[in-house]
Amino acid sequence: MEKRNCVLGIDLGTSSVKILKKYKDGSVEKLKNTYEDCLPKGWWSAIEALLEKVSWEEVTAVGLTSQVGTYLVNDTHIIGWNENVGKTELLWWKEHFEQEIFVEEISMPHPDIISYPLPRLKYIVENFHDIKRICQPKEYILEKLTGQWVTDEYSWRGLCHLETKKYSSRFLEELGLEDSLLPPIKSYGEMAGYTKEQTLGKVKIPAGIPVFLGLNDYYSGLLGMGVKSPGQMFDVTGTSEHLGILQKTMVKNSSLVTGPYIKNVVHYGVTASSGPSIKYGLKMEENLPDRFLMNEIVEKKPPIFLPYLKGERAPIWNGAARGVFFGIEEKCTAGEMLYSVLEGVVFSLYHIYETMGKPGVEKITVSGGAAEIAVLNQLKADVFKTTIEVVEESDVSALGACMVAAVGLGWFENLEQGMDQWIKISAIYQCTQGYEEWFEKRFQLYKELYERLKPLFETWKTM
Repeated sequence: MEKRNCVLGIDLGTSSVKILKKYKDGSVEKLKNTYEDCLPKGWWSAIEALLEKVSWEEVTAVGLTSQVGTYLVNDTHIIGWNENVGKTELLWWKEHFEQEIFVEEISMPHPDIISYPLPRLKYIVENFHDIKRICQPKEYILEKLTGQWVTDEYSWRGLCHLETKKYSSRFLEELGLEDSLLPPIKSYGEMAGYTKEQTLGKVKIPAGIPVFLGLNDYYSGLLGMGVKSPGQMFDVTGTSEHLGILQKTMVKNSSLVTGPYIKNVVHYGVTASSGPSIKYGLKMEENLPDRFLMNEIVEKKPPIFLPYLKGERAPIWNGAARGVFFGIEEKCTAGEMLYSVLEGVVFSLYHIYETMGKPGVEKITVSGGAAEIAVLNQLKADVFKTTIEVVEESDVSALGACMVAAVGLGWFENLEQGMDQWIKISAIYQCTQGYEEWFEKRFQLYKELYERLKPLFETWKTM
């Protein structure tokens, strides 16, 4: 029997690790494990438990990806991506440097995100002593696998210039930080090293399997969705939700996030509460319809919902904002409340789209857990007045890691060829015609509600 060859994609996420085995014939096997604790030992223990289940005689290469914005100081102290530190440091950077300087030094404008390297590193150097080294989760796992301590340019986006693949010496000098305290940078497609022989339970990982660097989990997910052509819009669902578009040039004055991605530029916004809002809505009504009958919805006039359960990032950047129902009437049902929640989530994405200037698109490619909710996809098609395409593989970041490894092995000439062969669409949703004006009126009210309530959110926060 002919041996089946596969590449292994390891995706170290916020609360779990996913491993995807992608075989040369296109078939897939998947493994998943949650962390017992969000510490380095917890990360590695969760990965070890999965690696013990892998048939290593089939594995020809490994690709990596992981969460970013989480920093590990001296291999012991962790600052998680969602920790509320770095606000004053971000303001300091923005006050002392113009966006033109950021573009010159890190090849992109600096976004209003505190988990980016500059605000977090400033916090670290001001609050930690005897710093020996600083890294992110992927570098820690890579060292466990290969003994090599190295990173890629996209995982350190915000400190590394993405074309020269070097840390900004100007900003490191401002921080008083030697670059030797950070992992050396190679290109995302390069081989980082080879597996070192080690025994995990009853399984032995052999020495000599090439391990490829890969990218941060977001960019790796874009690879796994097939995002490759300028004008292509994407929606990555999850706890937060990323809505963006691939462009040829950077929008330097944007209030959203923009920067180099492989051969092009991404321009996108990130919400804060999409996932929690959907879970909240399902508490009120668990039975999701296949789709909402819009003529009935219009007649019932459901409430407007602001989906800011954990505050909001793009485009309002207000951590104090909270969820609000507006327009509840006595006859309002749980099903109508669920509709309002889902519509509010879609409006939060449309608000980002409007901030982009409403670039005309023929379709939006959607991935992630919420991409499995048919009625939500239909709402997106209706509000955006476009076609929604859902990718077949839900673990897109792990697939992107596999793709980088497959290109490194020569299975494909380039990433584009890999996308053409591996990315498949599982469902398509078309816009329901005739309700454009109704949605637009509700969206305008949605925005006005936030503006009028904005000063009250701070009052609520201090009560």
